Amino acid sequence: MVYDTEVLIHKLGDALRRNSRAGSAQLVKDIIRAKPPLAGRWRSMAAIAKKNGEVEDALAAMDYYCASAGNTPPVQFERAALLAQLGQLEEADRILAKLPPGTPTMAEYYYSSGTLSLNLGRVSEAREKLQRACKAAPYSGQSWLALSIAGPMQAADIDALMAVDPGLFQSNMTELSAYHYALGNMFHEAGDYRKAFASFSVGAQKKQSVTPYKFSADKADAVRVASGWQMDKASRPDDIRTPTKALHPIFVSGLPRSGTTLVEQILNSHSKVVGGEELGLMQLVTQDSGNAAADFARFRLHGGSSSELANLYCYLLRQRHEGNGFFVDKSLDTSRFAGLIAAIFPASPIIWLRRDPLDCAWSAYRTWFLRGMEWSWSLSHIAYHFAVEDALFTHWSSLLGEKLLVVDYADLVQNPEIEIDRITRFCGLQIEPAQLSPHENRRPVKTASVIQVRRPIYTTSVGNSAHYRAYMDQFVEAYETARLEFCTFV
Repeated sequence: MVYDTEVLIHKLGDALRRNSRAGSAQLVKDIIRAKPPLAGRWRSMAAIAKKNGEVEDALAAMDYYCASAGNTPPVQFERAALLAQLGQLEEADRILAKLPPGTPTMAEYYYSSGTLSLNLGRVSEAREKLQRACKAAPYSGQSWLALSIAGPMQAADIDALMAVDPGLFQSNMTELSAYHYALGNMFHEAGDYRKAFASFSVGAQKKQSVTPYKFSADKADAVRVASGWQMDKASRPDDIRTPTKALHPIFVSGLPRSGTTLVEQILNSHSKVVGGEELGLMQLVTQDSGNAAADFARFRLHGGSSSELANLYCYLLRQRHEGNGFFVDKSLDTSRFAGLIAAIFPASPIIWLRRDPLDCAWSAYRTWFLRGMEWSWSLSHIAYHFAVEDALFTHWSSLLGEKLLVVDYADLVQNPEIEIDRITRFCGLQIEPAQLSPHENRRPVKTASVIQVRRPIYTTSVGNSAHYRAYMDQFVEAYETARLEFCTFV
């Protein structure tokens, strides 16, 4: 088949303007198949494929870009960055290890290599690399933050951090915010909770100026996706044909910092579970079908089926993980897709983590999220978002019944054998000894809990807000008010 490259690229632009995931994904495939001399434009093709969840196409386009650019070290650095974004951390790490330090700069090289080492569980190595990144670019707030996460900072690191002139950040609010969170972590480790809270608050204010939160939009979205579902009518028996050889998803939901990564790690320690990540695949699936009941009804009215969506999910998942078995999907905002998940995967377990609101709020507030958590930069906004998620939890618990397992974080860490057995049996599996020592599982971890899951299960995070309770009245008052205003979907 002969392709007119410029015609394909024009059609691709139209598909992107229409927000057609399926259309743009197919057009990128056609362009890759044609192999035209796009030079630097292959980088854009890789970015589009990545956004569409098409891992193989993203890597193929990046290969063409690297070849056209002579496979120089800076170009290989770009390839490693893409691999890391696609979850292929070990391969990204191998590529960086072969590049000369200073590619493309000392700061970028050691920050990227250091964060990969941290994700892969090589904490001492990560700390050494991140120290070099901070020395090379003391105005890199994210480097300081990563170093503070990698463990208690050494005296020389603390001196260097305190000596940084905030003016070096040149009005970059994101980097300045990360720098103040690094200060907060340092003061917290030293037991100076007043200064720690003040530092976190300054950092949060800086980030909030970059990523504002709208409670009304959050609430409206929750109402939209929760309304209208009738699970006994959501799918027909002849509408679902699960592939005989597949990765069967286990969905883990809950607020960030509620214990979802710990449950993911526990389940991934089972021999029949082949992986787990925050992939956001349901977000991609809903670009074809929508995620509200009315959207799903229209999708089926026009000839779509539950099986079609399930197969799309499994197709996207298969590009990231080989083998057959169970897979843990703990993507953010699973609460917004629970209705569609139950409709297209009626046999898949859904596990929902709950944690003491004050502990969870404090843990979220002191965690620096790079993107996607606009609500986390203000105690009152955290309260509003928690109230919305509480309402979703109540709604889905009532609607899904025994299809949903509720796990309390405090119960999990205080009675791990009982709770791990309960979680495992709910997934249709038998508990294995390795699940009781999930910290020994050396799989890559990319979430904010990267350090915590490397430790044996511990109870010290229960009541972790106690040192900061005097500073959290804003959350408590806003949470009580928001829950009264928005408690159910009736």
